[in-house]
Amino acid sequence: MAIFRTGRTIGSDRTPEHATLGDDGHWRLTWLPERPLTCDQAVAGLRLDEIISDPALVDDRMAIAEATSCADRIGIILEQAVIRLWKSTLGIVALCAVVLTRTGLKPAV
Repeated sequence: MAIFRTGRTIGSDRTPEHATLGDDGHWRLTWLPERPLTCDQAVAGLRLDEIISDPALVDDRMAIAEATSCADRIGIILEQAVIRLWKSTLGIVALCAVVLTRTGLKPAV
C-alpha cells in the first residue's frame, strides 16, 4: 500500500478516495469533505480507507487497531468511517452505472 502526495492532492494506489488541499489551507477527504484536516490527518484518513478496503485485513487485529487509531486521529470512530466509506463506494458504483447506461456500454461479467 502506498500513499502519495503531489502539490495539492494526497492519494493512494489502493483506493479511489483522495484528499485535496483547499484554499483555506486545510485538507479535505473525498469521503469526509465537511471536516477540515491537517496533512497528517488526511494521510491517516487515507490509511484508514486502505485498511478498511482490504479484505485480507478483515480478521487482522493489528490492522483493526491501526484503523481505530487512524479514525481517532481524524476525530471519528471506526464505525463511522466504515459507514462513510461504504456510502462513498455506493455513490461511485451508482455513477458508473449511469455512465454505462448513457453510453450504451455493458458491464463486464
